[in-house]
Amino acid sequence: MFSGLSKKLSKELSRKSVGALALFWSGSALAAGQCFAPSDPVRLTPDQQRAVVLNIRDNPDVFQSDFSLMRTLKNILGTVPGGDPATVTDDAAKDLLKSLLAGFAETSLRNEDGDISFALTPRDGESALTVDDLLGPTSPARMVPVALFNRLDLAPADHSHCGEYRIVYVKSGPKDGSGRVAFDKRMTLIFEAVLPNPDLSGDRRQCEAVWRLWKGFAQPGQSQAQIGQWLAKFYYEGGALDSQMNFTPVVSFSHYGIAGGQVRANAFDHVSANDGTLNWHLRQWRVSFDPNNPTNPPSFQPQPVNETPFRGYFSGDAASSPGSDPARFRALAGLFASTFPQVNEQQLVAVDSLAAIPVGPETTVADLIDNVGVDIDDKFYAVESDAGPFGGPAPDDPAVAIGANQALAAAIDNRLQQLKVDTACGLNRGHVLNRMAAMTCGGCHQFANGKEIAPGVRWPLSLNFVQIDENGAMSNLLLDRFLPFRFRLMNDLPPPPVVAPPLQALALHQQLRKQLTAFKPTQDAVRSVQNLSNEIRKADRSQPGAFVRYRKPD
Repeated sequence: MFSGLSKKLSKELSRKSVGALALFWSGSALAAGQCFAPSDPVRLTPDQQRAVVLNIRDNPDVFQSDFSLMRTLKNILGTVPGGDPATVTDDAAKDLLKSLLAGFAETSLRNEDGDISFALTPRDGESALTVDDLLGPTSPARMVPVALFNRLDLAPADHSHCGEYRIVYVKSGPKDGSGRVAFDKRMTLIFEAVLPNPDLSGDRRQCEAVWRLWKGFAQPGQSQAQIGQWLAKFYYEGGALDSQMNFTPVVSFSHYGIAGGQVRANAFDHVSANDGTLNWHLRQWRVSFDPNNPTNPPSFQPQPVNETPFRGYFSGDAASSPGSDPARFRALAGLFASTFPQVNEQQLVAVDSLAAIPVGPETTVADLIDNVGVDIDDKFYAVESDAGPFGGPAPDDPAVAIGANQALAAAIDNRLQQLKVDTACGLNRGHVLNRMAAMTCGGCHQFANGKEIAPGVRWPLSLNFVQIDENGAMSNLLLDRFLPFRFRLMNDLPPPPVVAPPLQALALHQQLRKQLTAFKPTQDAVRSVQNLSNEIRKADRSQPGAFVRYRKPD
């Protein structure tokens, strides 16, 4: 499929299709006990890069069009059933943003799938921010858009949606003496919208029209200002592309939680000396109605963080879980101790298991990059992710969190032996835990940096806690691995699967559209939509991706 895989391994990876995440090679030759031959990163050209991301540093004229946070908030409210973006007021948009900021002041959040709550340390810096700070056109701390991302790799196998299309906002100040945003005053908000397929049969040709739009941006000589106008229409108005059906706007109420998608924050805003103990912090929300107050406008509702297991499940120590029900914690920790080695560890080393089979040309580091992944059960998700201190051990790092839990450590070792990748590929427990670290929010952003995840292979570097900064500069992880992989997908689309994927998610999307069309703000209606939303998300996660088995929300 990609990177010179042999036909047998390519077929097997296509069938199992494990997810794409990035690593880098730090050796020069394939030694005994190694399964991956070196493959140097090849960065995209500036033209190619536009097919998967448009950042403000390289494409400043694109952002002459209005992608402001105020416009995004208004479009979310204006696409509520019965809404009209033209009638949404600035005050209504500010109230929506207030609900997100209020989440930083929470002292406890709940994982409903796990039926457990966790105590939190309030984030006084972030919760003290005002909407005027973040939205005021002359505010030194206003949020500004710095990138638009095409995440076609997040499309599911049934093509009930066409992937995620994101807007990254950063706090523009206050700035220090060097003209950079002060290190302890930073915050990023990422609006991660799914784009439902307008064809409820899951016809991939509709999604291909979206991907052709983005692929066209890679043609040399394009006008950045014109691209900006096309994308502003794509994000805020929708409509037909070169297909027969109309797409809803990317920025729509149901695309940030109801039909999938989410909004995430990566924050480090300190207001006092006491904040010095608080690390970089990642959090996640959905936009939805409050079933207890159904006539109120939608709000941001905190949610557990994707693919990030609570650190206490690695240690098994109830003392690591303040505010939770000790009996419930012990039950979940016990279940995790059996699930992680038996299920998740096998997922994390699936590419190695195949690479160890002599099936032709050597498998490369690029093949591992494109196919390593994991699928953590939602019940184990943490409600926040701690990226750790600068240069110090991070409490959420699985290699740190496991501590003295010899039983789990032994189970991980035994599973490696059962899978025969310890001797065949030189894998050890540290590699497994470092791979798991790289899949989490905090690890992907910081504490997995440079960690060895196979002999001679290390995880690439972020930009110190962020993947894109206030000027639009991007990390090595993006430039060397994630972006080239997504570009290859777009230019070498694999054929649809011979066996049709399950239609559960498509049927649920159809039900959702019917419910939203006839929606009336009552408690029963809100609960019905939320229950259907939960079913949609579970159905989506239960199937492989259109391109990768485990779709990662990095």
